[in-house]
Amino acid sequence: MDMSAYKRTEGAGPAPEAHMIDLRQIFSVIRRRWVWVLATMAIILGLTAIAYVRAPRVFMASASLALDRRVDQLVNDSSEPSLTTDSPTVDTGVQVLTSPTLAAEVVDRLGLAARPGFGQPLDGGRVDAALARRRAIGAVQRGLQVQRAGTSYAITVSHSSTDRVMSTAIANAIVDQYVEDQLSGRTGQRTRETDLLRERIVALRADVRNAESAAARFRAATGLIDVQKDSTSTQQEISALNGQLAAAEADRAAMEARRNAVVNSGAGAEAGGSGLIQGLRSQQATLSAQRADLAGRYGPLHPDLARIDRQLADLNNSIRQETGRIRAQANADARVADGRAASIRSSLGRATGGLTAGNNASVQLNDLERNAESARTLYQSLLDRYNKAVAGQGTDKSNAYVIAHALVPGAPISPSLPVYVAGGLIAALLSAAALVLVLELLESGFQSRQEVEQQLGIPVVGMIPDLATVPGVRAAAGDPMGPPDYLVANEGSLFGEAFRSIRTAYQLGQADHSVRVISVSSALPNEGKTTTSISLARSAALAGLRVVLVDCDMRRRASTKSVGGQADAGLIEVLKGAVPLEQALVRDVPSGAWVLPQSAAGATSYDLITSQAMVTLLSRLRADFDLVVLDTAPVLPLAEARALAGMADSVLLVVRWRKTPIRAAKMALELLGRAGARVDGAALTLVNIRQHSRSGHGDEMAYYKQFQNYYAN
Repeated sequence: MDMSAYKRTEGAGPAPEAHMIDLRQIFSVIRRRWVWVLATMAIILGLTAIAYVRAPRVFMASASLALDRRVDQLVNDSSEPSLTTDSPTVDTGVQVLTSPTLAAEVVDRLGLAARPGFGQPLDGGRVDAALARRRAIGAVQRGLQVQRAGTSYAITVSHSSTDRVMSTAIANAIVDQYVEDQLSGRTGQRTRETDLLRERIVALRADVRNAESAAARFRAATGLIDVQKDSTSTQQEISALNGQLAAAEADRAAMEARRNAVVNSGAGAEAGGSGLIQGLRSQQATLSAQRADLAGRYGPLHPDLARIDRQLADLNNSIRQETGRIRAQANADARVADGRAASIRSSLGRATGGLTAGNNASVQLNDLERNAESARTLYQSLLDRYNKAVAGQGTDKSNAYVIAHALVPGAPISPSLPVYVAGGLIAALLSAAALVLVLELLESGFQSRQEVEQQLGIPVVGMIPDLATVPGVRAAAGDPMGPPDYLVANEGSLFGEAFRSIRTAYQLGQADHSVRVISVSSALPNEGKTTTSISLARSAALAGLRVVLVDCDMRRRASTKSVGGQADAGLIEVLKGAVPLEQALVRDVPSGAWVLPQSAAGATSYDLITSQAMVTLLSRLRADFDLVVLDTAPVLPLAEARALAGMADSVLLVVRWRKTPIRAAKMALELLGRAGARVDGAALTLVNIRQHSRSGHGDEMAYYKQFQNYYAN
């Protein structure tokens, strides 16, 4: 066989797409492991059924309550406005329903602290009251479920327990307690508000009295009976005085001007005087004219001039007297005008001072009256609220009401048969998948022709079935000669066809074939190597070839024990020259093949089998026989097996189906290559026909059912 050509052919094909999920391969694994799958699923489903039967029955009772969107009180108290219930209010109600405080009230209401299974242990033991109450609260909360019904204002309160009656009682107690708490909360709030208002009203009543008394005392002390009226009259008086003062000042200025005119000049006095001075001045002018006329006419000695002079002197004296009187009158009038203006100014000052003092007093009085009014207003407001609070006592309504109380449940909610069935099936499938995965991971052997060829790079020349799995074949378990004897009796069977395939691959029996010495090797013991060696030798002998089977395993002597029994002389004796080859050969009667056994005496001559004598013996056997089959020891543990493989024309590497580790086979192949051995093919042994046909591998064994009629058995 041209191994290099095979490797080139293998390498030319497309690489497998490792990233693709091979569903066919998955189904093939399931088909191959169906017994494990069914067993695992049956166990898991059985355990699920036991768990379902033994699971405690849990009952759930549900009650419903609703929150009023708006609660109209009989007495409308503005201090507590009726707020519209919104979504956050409903969510808050849900939180209150699940609170430990409400659960504690329900525990006390139903006496759950003393009940077994809630506050007390089920085994009849007793715990202290505080611990029992905490345990009962926890039990109530664990079984409680509160849920808002969609976006409505209804809330569903459910409680689950193994006791259906107690579950119902707890659900009803929770909704009833919540409604009562809402009502008692409003009543308590109103009572607290009434008490607080009563205390504040008593205090404010004293404050009002004190403020009003202070205003009255200040009004009496300041004489301000009517502040607004007094202020108005004073302002009117000041306005009148201001007008009088202006007139007096004008008169005083006029009198002062007149006095100055009188004092400063006679003309002024005459102008400011009466007609008397003017008459006197007229007479004075007349007399002066007469005197001037007489003096001019008669001279200064005229007797009438003396008379005229005396008259003029009297006139001047009268004028002086009248002028003096006018001056005195002008001074007197000026003094009177000054006095009047001063008097008016003094009255104005007094009125202004009184107004200022009145204003200051009115400011203080107004402040006192405002304090009194503020105290009266606050007092009246609180008094009104107090009256409404007193009137509203006993009329409060809760903002929640019970829609429906819980009824005693007839069927348990747990365990749920559909849930257990679905969970059991899922768990069974997952467990079976996990077990199959573990089995596949633990299985490190080869499962198909393709896997051997891909991993080792050598062709599989034969797939040897396990006779125990071939339909219609009864093979004794543990009988090493069972398969070789079956081959002799059923040469046209599937088992016999496997060895004809090996012979065909190595071209055994053909005139130009170059392979005469075949070393049947394996990586580890118990791979089916000896059975393969014996069966190959018998198959070739039945085909008319001269065949000799050489037992080269000095330690186990498996071929000798299976075919020749106990031998007095064998391979080691021939190599030593102690016994001729013809004397050492043993005839296999059923097939006509020859066997060169191992004697028990030569089991310690380990180096002799790899000596030049072995090379010489193989040359002779190659000349005398058409086929020499070497049954060697395992390759990995023993060096002589590798040396014998190097002496052979070709090596048939035996790999046990699903048993031989891939790494061991690769290591054996590498060691054989280092020894110079030519490994032309591999045989996959002990293939389970039933499992392999279900695996879906694309080799000939996968289609056994389609062509089994071609075989004799």
